Order: sequence, then structure tokens, then C-alpha cells
Amino acid sequence: MKIGFIGLGIMGKPMAGHLIKNGYQTYLYDLNKEAVNELVELGGNACASNKEVAESCDVIFTMLPAGKHVNQVLFSDEGLAKNGKPNTLIVDMSSISPEESKSFANGLQEYNMSFIDAPVSGGEPMAIEGKLSIMAGGKEEDYNKVLPLFETMGSNVVHVGGVGTGSATKLVNQIIVSINLAALSEASVFASKSGIDLNKMYEAIHGGLAGSAVMDAKMPKIIERDFEPGGRIEINYKDLGNVQSSANAIGVPLPVTNLVKEIFSSEIANGNAMMDHSYIIRFFERMANHQTPKGGKH
Repeated sequence: MKIGFIGLGIMGKPMAGHLIKNGYQTYLYDLNKEAVNELVELGGNACASNKEVAESCDVIFTMLPAGKHVNQVLFSDEGLAKNGKPNTLIVDMSSISPEESKSFANGLQEYNMSFIDAPVSGGEPMAIEGKLSIMAGGKEEDYNKVLPLFETMGSNVVHVGGVGTGSATKLVNQIIVSINLAALSEASVFASKSGIDLNKMYEAIHGGLAGSAVMDAKMPKIIERDFEPGGRIEINYKDLGNVQSSANAIGVPLPVTNLVKEIFSSEIANGNAMMDHSYIIRFFERMANHQTPKGGKH
């Protein structure tokens, strides 16, 4: 089986690396040639275009910033649909809307190709460790075909249903993560301005009901004011836009999520789109006229 991987950014590069390290013949394409070259050194095969990937591979993964990029890779003249082989399986691991995933699956059917939407959670650290959570939507036989590939990249892999359900589950994930980030930020500013050492606050509460994977991943970064992006504010905001669009389509009000979306929008307006999503703490710091100190203690 020849595997293609298109999109070698913060997440895609380590994910493709796990396929290569596990012995899969992997064909790579990205506009960032440096990322391609790093993976070639591990044993990957560089391709000059999406067309070359399509012509070479039986299963092709895409990991791209947004639905418009997935659409371009799939359906342009140089894309996978027009240049791939019949029965090619496309696995999109991007964070897009369920409606886009269903549309792409329908479009690929005309070319006798199958589609799985399989977005991920865990950010760059879990991508590097090969311990992502992967939520897959598609036909069971397609899922079973690529399950061994998923297992090189993730430690929690779940087939959640038909096409679109993977993307919908990722949006559920983003609702919970985003609201958690806002709560953690608001609480941290309150604690710090109350004179509490943030290290002690974290120690005291992380093992109780308030504890979460978000807290464990982001509280140390907030304490050290390390906002190098694992997940960028602009990507979170894009996901929340997809949440809002999908919720409107099915008639689900999301009052808390929409409020948090505006907090992300505020940080983008303040020039912080490329910062880690935990940097929305600046929104709460500006309101309180208080910056949490590096190291957690004044």
C-alpha cells in the first residue's frame, strides 16, 4: 500500500513522520519544501505536486488549514480527484465543517473514490508523540482499511459514524476546549490579582473536579507565559466559525460558545492571531488591568 500525505505543517509533519517510521511507503507534498526534506531524510518520498501524489498512492491523507484548501487539493485540475486512481481512499484530517466533509465525499463518488473525515485532537505535543485522539467518520470498511495507519499517529482512535460525524465530533471537542481555555484564563487572572501564586492554585485544584486535560496542558504555559503556538488563536477561531455555521444549520443555540468566539475575535483584532490559543488570557488581563507574572508569583 502506497500512502500519500499532503499538508506538513505543525501537525501534519509529525503525523506523516510516524507513518514513515512505521515502514509505510509514504509520498509527501507541501508548499514548504523544508518540511518535505526533513521527512525525506526519515525515508519519505518527495513529490512535486498534488497530481504526483494522486498518481502514486492508494490512500492519501490531507491535513490542511481550512475547507477551501481541502477543496483545492481535491478538485483542482492538478488535484486528487482528476488525477488519482479509482478506489483511492482520501482521509481528510483537517478541521472543517461536517457540511464540507459530506460535500467532498459526494464529489469524490463521481470519481469512484472514498472519503473519511478524521480530524484530531491533542495539539502538536501529542502529534509528536503519536498519541493523538482521532475521530473518524466514514464507511466501516474504509475505516478498517486505514485503522493500522491511524494507530501509528494516535492512541485513541474512534469510528464515530458516517461521513461528517468525525468533523462534527471535532467541533464538539472545540466547543469544550475553547470554553475551558476561557474559564482557565478568567480564573487565572482572578487568582493572580487576588495574590495567589498560580503554581499553588494549580497544585491545589488540578486533581479535583475543576481539573482537565486543558488545564494540565495549558496551565504550565500560562504560568511561564510561554505562548509559542501549539494551537493558534486563528485556527481556534476558524473552528468556532464552523461550529456556529453548523449549529445554525441544525437549529442549536450556542450562547456560551458564541461569547467565547468573540473573545478569540478580539485577540485577532489585537494582532494575536498567530499566538497559542491560551493567549486569550490577554483579553481578561486587559479587562482586569493586571498581567499574570512569569513564574506565577509576584
